[in-house]
Amino acid sequence: MEESKKNRVEINDLDPEVFKEMMRFIYTGRAPNLDKMADNLLAAADKYALERLKVMCEEALCSNLSVENVADTLVLADLHSAEQLKAQAIDFINRCSVLRQLGCKDGKNWNSNQATDIMETSGWKSMIQSHPHLVAEAFRALASAQCPQFGIPRKRLKQS
Repeated sequence: MEESKKNRVEINDLDPEVFKEMMRFIYTGRAPNLDKMADNLLAAADKYALERLKVMCEEALCSNLSVENVADTLVLADLHSAEQLKAQAIDFINRCSVLRQLGCKDGKNWNSNQATDIMETSGWKSMIQSHPHLVAEAFRALASAQCPQFGIPRKRLKQS
């Protein structure tokens, strides 16, 4: 391999700041700039199999979900097999839809137009084109939340 001849490994697919933060995490177990670069660190953690860093990135991204970033975050979660983040993003989208239907205005920073606002973002429009399976997945989750599965109906006994 080229690396063994040069005694050097070249990593060209990471931003230098993200690489620096990843190395800081590897050596110290901490990532002080996690909130600023959680999306890029998630991609790096997935690529280099740094599970603990990946979980930390998922948690940071979950806590910062918003109308503006939820679609992009859902795509990111899907691309990097971040199942907890994906579930939280779908839940965020569906909670906005359900609360709008119910007319609820409870909750932190709730706005009755959030579901519509999500669909107006460039991230959502891009997701429809590039990752339609995620739109279907979000809709499937919404439908199953609103229509819980009922058990098999029992047969009625004939009365004589």
